[in-house]
Amino acid sequence: MDITTEDFRRHFDLLSDEALLDTNREDLTEVAQQCLDEELAKRGLHAAGEEVLSEDEPAADEPSPDQEELVVVATYDDTEEADGAKALLDEAKIPSRLVKDAADMEGTQMELLVPATDLFKALDTLGLHLSDEELAAQAEAAGMELDE
Repeated sequence: MDITTEDFRRHFDLLSDEALLDTNREDLTEVAQQCLDEELAKRGLHAAGEEVLSEDEPAADEPSPDQEELVVVATYDDTEEADGAKALLDEAKIPSRLVKDAADMEGTQMELLVPATDLFKALDTLGLHLSDEELAAQAEAAGMELDE
């Protein structure tokens, strides 16, 4: 089985910040090192565990997408379907992250997370709709109140 660059990218995208920072770069192939570096840069982290600030990052008092609470916009059993949904959000410039569902004992489900403030835009982009109960739970998780 050949491992592709995209396989490495998907792997590092699924890791938590802590696991990503704990990855021993010297143990990786050159391609894997490049993918690790890309993911670290995308998250604004560097191997020493300190955040790297760039000119286009928000000011300290302005929350960045990484600091916002993330909510589940969709759950997928199929990796290709999950990757396709993430690609749609990326194309729409909606920050998102795919993670393995911690409650899934078989380890096959993936959750697509977005900042709470982008939930409705992400749902619209993906053509999804929430039930009233799901909508209320997501709003509560995001700290918003809904008018009844």
